[in-house]
Amino acid sequence: MKRRWIRIVAWSIGALLILAAIATAVLTLGRRQFVKDAVVNVLEQHFHGTVEIRSLRVWIFPRVYAVAEGITLRQWGRTDVPPLFIADKLTVTADLHALIEKPIRVANVQITGLQLHLPPRGDNAKSEAAPAESQPKPKKQLPVVISEIDTDETTLVMLPKDPKKIPLQFDIHHMVMNNAGGDEPSTFHATLRNPKPVGDIDTKGHFGPWNADEPSQTHVDGDFSFSHADLSTLKGIKGILSSQGTYGGELDALNVQGDTDTPDFALQFSQKPVDLKTHYIAIVDGTNGNTYLKSVAAHFLHSTIQTNGEVVKVPGAKHRQVTLNATAKNARMEDILHLVTKGDQEVMTGSTDLDAKIDIPPDDVTLFDKLIIKGKFGIAGVHFANSGVQGKVDSLSRHGQGEPKNLDITDVVSNLDGEFELQDKVATFSNLTFDVEGAKVQLAGTYKLDDESMDFRGHLLLKAQLSQLTTGVKSVFLKPFDPFFKKNGAGTSLPIRITGTRTNPSFGLDFNDKKDKQNKGKSKPNS
Repeated sequence: MKRRWIRIVAWSIGALLILAAIATAVLTLGRRQFVKDAVVNVLEQHFHGTVEIRSLRVWIFPRVYAVAEGITLRQWGRTDVPPLFIADKLTVTADLHALIEKPIRVANVQITGLQLHLPPRGDNAKSEAAPAESQPKPKKQLPVVISEIDTDETTLVMLPKDPKKIPLQFDIHHMVMNNAGGDEPSTFHATLRNPKPVGDIDTKGHFGPWNADEPSQTHVDGDFSFSHADLSTLKGIKGILSSQGTYGGELDALNVQGDTDTPDFALQFSQKPVDLKTHYIAIVDGTNGNTYLKSVAAHFLHSTIQTNGEVVKVPGAKHRQVTLNATAKNARMEDILHLVTKGDQEVMTGSTDLDAKIDIPPDDVTLFDKLIIKGKFGIAGVHFANSGVQGKVDSLSRHGQGEPKNLDITDVVSNLDGEFELQDKVATFSNLTFDVEGAKVQLAGTYKLDDESMDFRGHLLLKAQLSQLTTGVKSVFLKPFDPFFKKNGAGTSLPIRITGTRTNPSFGLDFNDKKDKQNKGKSKPNS
């Protein structure tokens, strides 16, 4: 009896399986075109485009299972730009009863080999071959909600308005979207590779609903982490950066703010790392990567520099144009010099104010080869680390006060102000003034970053008269010459020149410069 019952049950199950297989085959063969038409209709109406599917296989019982290959979706009439998306394979899974609900619910969509081409805002031009009147009339759209969309190795390309420009491309390793296709935003989680600087981005947030008329105006918001970003892929700097932040807005105008930390940031020119931290607020055009920096506070060692500006693409250029306005208040001069000079020897200490404009052209060379900076600065409370240099400053103050033998005048604090322009790795200074008690130095000249050589000329203005710069018989002998060196409101005015290198400067009088000017004044042009 027991065996008979088992045979009956087994036969019944077998019969049901055979019936199910027959029903599945009939439904699949009979409704394949319906399913294909429904898929095409949903995609066309949702994205306002034309859909082509190379092949489609459909199974309907016990669950709906469809595999589409060779999917291409092109915006209506657009043959002048790449398709909106291309996919190698799209697999759809849904419960049979969910297909008769409103909205229709799809359990899962898996996509492989996906390429997305996002056009810029306002780019609604239609090809001549497909004028507006020839576009298909809207059909009644089937409301569809997809519980989960799963993609691997997706390529997202932001198309520029100028077809001559290089598109911005992102490689998205993996992305999962939930509750996509409805009137509410979808949630997503994605990991991708940033092209430059090269690094890994992990982000999650909300996307949509999709704006079919203007894809670049689709809303997106979320938070992100950027890790293992290798700054050496940007010529001229080095370090491994990490960053966390948030973003929100339309794709072509994202408001972004966050923090970065680069514990080993260094200029490849100087090779002296510092822990660089920044807080930034920016607007990013997600369709082309242009970044408009509203505020960036960069902190390293004991100094903070505030900047704003933009990082944008220019026609025909491989890299981006960087334009920044930088200011610093009460920053430490020793911090700045540590970052930009070679060697471990400290140059000077002091509090500095800086106001500069920084231009980095899009040339394909190292940072220092193309860096252009124009600005002005002031350094208060300067003290030189080199005892020989500081000794000369002390001596200058003693002579300027008319007390050349007063050794109590020591460790003199000085002030330095001037304007500068850095280009082609040469800093050119103008209106450079150096003040100590009893004396002022007015200079102009150059400083070369490559070999740290300098060549400055100017005037030394002393409060004391010439005869007060020495003592004894020399003082008496120089007394008659005091009027000849009394100029520009100073007791003594002397032409000077500073040459040598940063670590071994040479100071001296420059009477030859005066003779050179006189000879130039006497010279006549060749007839």
